[in-house]
Amino acid sequence: MSVPDYMQCAEDHQTLLVVVQPVGVVSEENFFRIYKRICSVSQISVRDSQRMLYIRYRHHYPPENNEWGDFQTHRKVVGLVTVTDCRAAKDWPQTLEKFHVQKEIYGSTLYDSRLFVFGLQGEVAEQPRTDVAFYPSYEACPGVEKRIEDFIESLFIVLESKRLDRATDKSGDKVPLLCVPFEKKDFVGLDTDSRGPHHQRHKPRHQRRDRPRQELPEPRGHHREVQGGHLLLRQVQECGSD
Repeated sequence: MSVPDYMQCAEDHQTLLVVVQPVGVVSEENFFRIYKRICSVSQISVRDSQRMLYIRYRHHYPPENNEWGDFQTHRKVVGLVTVTDCRAAKDWPQTLEKFHVQKEIYGSTLYDSRLFVFGLQGEVAEQPRTDVAFYPSYEACPGVEKRIEDFIESLFIVLESKRLDRATDKSGDKVPLLCVPFEKKDFVGLDTDSRGPHHQRHKPRHQRRDRPRQELPEPRGHHREVQGGHLLLRQVQECGSD
């Protein structure tokens, strides 16, 4: 069951929803310090394009609300940013595993994700990764905003590729069935993709096969005659022979 979001407004329909959450034990002060900096990147101009992307951030978003994403796109979580503390290299595998577990919560709709690691230095932090950023401390992290801008552009690339795929798809036979989460159980076991005889695509008039017109039998005691371009049916009096 979804939880009402009283912060929703009409402008949300033009935004991408990104969830920002801590992973592991992170103090509230440190998390919201980074969260405020992330939220400052609320709109960006995409390079090599005249489009503007508007981002909506949430630090708490129930997974049940994400199930409405197919019916209401503005409620779909398309991006995930996580913040974590990791002071020792031996804790890194466990931290990375928690990051993957967090992604699985919104995995059905996620396009991309990022992990911001604070406190870890050394060989692990020097390994280049596109989805992980290492910072020595919460005070010494000058590149957070730039990382978020690159992250938002990656979301745009995924969205644009999906748009182009739909634009070049000429099949037109499979139209997605939009339904709210509690309606999905009603379609279990039903084939919603196939199109039976009652789902025949409407053909233009010039492509329809002409059917021969059936001639109706004339009523007994009547004959046809053409008068003024109209077909008339007149009754004929039958005379019996004496």
